Formats: sequence, C-alpha cells, structure tokens
Amino acid sequence: MLGWLKNPNKSFDGYTQLYDFGVYGVCASLIQDKAGLSQPATSICLKALHDQGFVKATKVGKWTYYQRNEEQIIASLSSLLGDIEVDL
Repeated sequence: MLGWLKNPNKSFDGYTQLYDFGVYGVCASLIQDKAGLSQPATSICLKALHDQGFVKATKVGKWTYYQRNEEQIIASLSSLLGDIEVDL
C-alpha cells in the first residue's frame, strides 16, 4: 500500500475518484479495490500505517483519503538504520 501511495497517479491509473490524487490522496475504497481485500481488512492495514505515522488520513464527507507521510517514513527508517548500526 505504501508503494502504491508513493505514485498514486501511476498506481491507480484507470481508477477515478471525486478529487485529484494530489489534493487529499487516495480514497480508501480505491485502495481496497486494488488490494482485493475486504473493507475491514483494508481498514486494519490502513489504521496500522496511520498509527505509525506512515500515512496521513483526511476525512472528506463520508470518505477517508490517504497520503504517504514521507517525513515520518524517512525518520523511522533512519532510526531503524541507526539502531542496527548500518552506515549508508
């Protein structure tokens, strides 16, 4: 899911939603459709990513849109690499 959200225009080519992907991100229902998961399973995955700060969620009406949180992803990877003492 994080990979798809890195370049949503490419990853969700052929999918449509009310707003451009650059405005709020990708609607959870599109992520669910692409993943082939049930709504509850998709929600669990997205909640886990959101709880770790890897994605930002924006509620618009009854829909929730998701975008990658690049700053948190980079910070977490840097911390992990520091913890295992890997030099880049």
